[in-house]
Amino acid sequence: MVIRIPKSEYQSEQILEDLLKKGKNVVDLIVEMKNMVNLAIALGFSALLMQDKNLVKKIHELEEEIDLRQYEIEAECMLASKTPKDALELTSVIRLSSAMEDISDAIKELIDSLSRGIPIHPTILKGLKDSMEVADYLEIKKSSKTVGKTLEDFTEGKGDIIGLRRDGKWDYLPNREEVIKPGDVLIISGRRRMVAEMSKKV
Repeated sequence: MVIRIPKSEYQSEQILEDLLKKGKNVVDLIVEMKNMVNLAIALGFSALLMQDKNLVKKIHELEEEIDLRQYEIEAECMLASKTPKDALELTSVIRLSSAMEDISDAIKELIDSLSRGIPIHPTILKGLKDSMEVADYLEIKKSSKTVGKTLEDFTEGKGDIIGLRRDGKWDYLPNREEVIKPGDVLIISGRRRMVAEMSKKV
């Protein structure tokens, strides 16, 4: 396990200030971290299957957010510890966040071969293809034809939106009537051919 500490004291203070402004408790942060790890897993295996280096870059960005959530959980636990008994009880929360971060790191190692340009063994690719399901990371630009459409109109029942990022915030169960806006990030999941069709729309 590697615990990532912010690069400067200022950065640490900024993270704590943002954490207090958000008003999120430990439970909220754990749920958000779990959902982010789930996205990283889905995107990681898809990046391998599709040999997509651009997707690898997006996974690394998501990894940074996961690292930040872990730091926020640790900070929140420290702020919540008023007695030695509190501190002892909250160690299990810190261990859980560390375990999730370990899973995130494992995904990073999984896609490391793509980053280094190392060919994936055919046996691995065959196993991934048999799973059928893939995911993709789509950034919506102003010129995109999808702007103004609802998520349901965009997917046309061909896949699922498992993540919507807007204004720096993730929604892991977006309403299908949600209207797509410029700057949105969509994580789509489904059969490979269907996901490819949806990606082309963007």
